[in-house]
Amino acid sequence: MTSRLLLVVSALVILAIISGFTGYFIFTAEHDTTANVTKVIDGDTVEIGTGERVRLLGINAPETNEHYYKEAKEKLIRLVQGKDVVLKAGFQDKDLYGRLLRYIFVNGSFVNLEMVKGGYVTVYVIDPEEKYYLEFKKAESDARSKMLGLWNASSFGSCITLAELHYTGTEYAVFHNSCGYPIKMDKWEVKDEGTHIYVFGSFTLNTNSSVTLFIASGKDTSEKLYWNSKTTIWNNNGDTLFLRDDNGNLVLSYNYP
Repeated sequence: MTSRLLLVVSALVILAIISGFTGYFIFTAEHDTTANVTKVIDGDTVEIGTGERVRLLGINAPETNEHYYKEAKEKLIRLVQGKDVVLKAGFQDKDLYGRLLRYIFVNGSFVNLEMVKGGYVTVYVIDPEEKYYLEFKKAESDARSKMLGLWNASSFGSCITLAELHYTGTEYAVFHNSCGYPIKMDKWEVKDEGTHIYVFGSFTLNTNSSVTLFIASGKDTSEKLYWNSKTTIWNNNGDTLFLRDDNGNLVLSYNYP
């Protein structure tokens, strides 16, 4: 065996060791692979024939018991259940839960993008340099303008506004009721682009009044509410605040920076 061949073989062995003998070398994440989808977990996660779970990149679907969870899951079932698909990797191979992070294509259709177009999911892209970022944002904008799925507008959208969002240091959001009548906000939800959710308890926002929702802990009053979160919520580098009514319809959303 030549010294050059020995060097190549040695490098491959080292890569296999580093990758933990998972059956894939580290660099396989850079190449397209094919797989059969055996199960749809929810609107952004599937299971393939190897038993591995795949998290669809660039999108975030409603969680169990959230509005539009069932519709998003059923849409993904129609798109990929039992089908052979092409998996395309992004910058990162796996997430913290060990799921493969992939863009999925089936019969020439870009599944991740189709989920966005129909309003079944929201865009969740950590790095704007991701190759499909602009396509995702345009599709989301179109879905919102058509009020599809998660973008179905609430009748309270003309009343409740976001007066302020402070996402650095002491985090809080201020909501204002500009209408001439009180608005009952029981079971309304505030959410970020990820999985952080605040659910309003029994609360009414009086006419021409504001309420401040603090991320920290405290005692609720008519003017101050507390998320009681042990961690920060709003990403300093950019995030989106969603406010939905008790029917899951969108009251407002605010994207920054």
